[in-house]
Amino acid sequence: MAAGGALVSALLWAAVFPPLEWTWAAWVALVPLLVMVRGLGDGRRALRLAWVAGFLHWLLAVRWLTHVTVGGWMVLAAYCALYVLPPVWLARRWRVGGLGFAASLAVVWSGCEFFRGWFGWGGFPWNPLGVGLTPWLPGVQLAEWGGVWLVSGLVVFVNGLVAWALLEWRAWRLQWRGLALGALAVAAVLGWGGWRVLRLEEADRVARMGSGRSIRVALVQTAIPQDEKWVSSKIRMIYSRLGDLTRQAQADSRTELIIWPETALPDDVRNSPNSYEVVWELVRHGPPILAGSLDVAEGEDGWPDYFNSAMLFDVQGRIAGAYNKRHLVVFGEFVPFERWVSPDWRVALGLPLSITPGERGAIFYAGRARVPLSPLICLEDIMPYLAGADVRAGARMLVNLTNDAWFDDRTAPNQHMRNAVLRAVENRVPLVRTANTGISCVIAPSGRVVSRLADGEGWTWRPGVLTADVAVPPNEMALTFYCRYGDMYGLACAVATGLWLAAAFWNRRNRRKRVWRHLPDT
Repeated sequence: MAAGGALVSALLWAAVFPPLEWTWAAWVALVPLLVMVRGLGDGRRALRLAWVAGFLHWLLAVRWLTHVTVGGWMVLAAYCALYVLPPVWLARRWRVGGLGFAASLAVVWSGCEFFRGWFGWGGFPWNPLGVGLTPWLPGVQLAEWGGVWLVSGLVVFVNGLVAWALLEWRAWRLQWRGLALGALAVAAVLGWGGWRVLRLEEADRVARMGSGRSIRVALVQTAIPQDEKWVSSKIRMIYSRLGDLTRQAQADSRTELIIWPETALPDDVRNSPNSYEVVWELVRHGPPILAGSLDVAEGEDGWPDYFNSAMLFDVQGRIAGAYNKRHLVVFGEFVPFERWVSPDWRVALGLPLSITPGERGAIFYAGRARVPLSPLICLEDIMPYLAGADVRAGARMLVNLTNDAWFDDRTAPNQHMRNAVLRAVENRVPLVRTANTGISCVIAPSGRVVSRLADGEGWTWRPGVLTADVAVPPNEMALTFYCRYGDMYGLACAVATGLWLAAAFWNRRNRRKRVWRHLPDT
């Protein structure tokens, strides 16, 4: 029975995210697990089953990683499952009331998610529970106050209320006030969220009709398979596809900016005559092109530093702006502790070349309205602090250049896009995504995906061009609470969780000492 509760929670939790996207399941996914751990007499077994539930969930949620590494998939799932344990331990120890139970559970869960998104070579903030609500917009509007971590807290709060109601139904006369108050609070938050969506979408509609600032962009999706991107015999095919799709985008004279995906060019455009000639031949017919490319510069040690970059080319073919990716993917773009290995030993050992991280964000200006935009490359659009920093610096549109061809053709791209939706909501700016293999789309400040590149059957893994008018807020827009103050809520939850765990372990240790002190001598 206990194992069944853990299994049901794992399956429901995984079903919240693509490919199934059972949004309703987010509100009850943790309930079987919470009921199980509260009712199980053996605390250690409860923790073991909770870890197994988390492990199974993550195996299902990131199974697309098997296209790259099976061992890494299992290790990552085992690691992420550890973050289920603190909330489960709290659920076992709580003895007071349902409202406090749900609120405390939400704080600890949010703190664990925040820590997972920060700790260990940049963190892994993939699929926080709040991301599961993105198909239903009223549920995610709290992100403008506390980021995705606050949305996760809302979801866990509801799970806690439902679990407590099921556990204490026989004593409902003693519990109904707290549970009713919690339910009213959730209803008020969701009602406000629905009202906020209506207001934002009306403002977006008015702006796109000409009463506000907007920019017309063309998103070029090349759909180059990953095993062909760096093959020398495929370079001419890549150049040809970029040329054909870009000329298709240029056919619309109203287009103000053409955007290519991450590493769309097969080498370092700054030092490659062939790649630069392709760009120059296209861009001189206008409009400017924002392109993904590698970049190379001489490092302090005399060896070359490689960067994953985004470059804005003006209509004269000049590089009007360049940005180097700041958040790199461990083992995908850099090898940990590589700096302790000399360049000669790296060559001798055959270690892959690591990408060098950029030091800061960048703001480019594009279109007739001189729209300030900031690029985010690959998984940078799942890092809340990067987007917030760019908007605080003056960006009023975020542009993600990415390549999900490493993984499967449906689950990983959809999960990636759903995670990116929260960056638009948190900062109330539009987010434009250009992907090599999907999903290329435009996300409004409300979180709605207003347009995406797909065929009639919803298939996104294909070459094509998506042209869209993007409404952009004014430079003097009021920043959201989240954008202004960052991850205050998530950090506070993480600190509170850490202090609670430290106090709990300390008390447990003292109790054991007192027990041993009173045992009779043998």
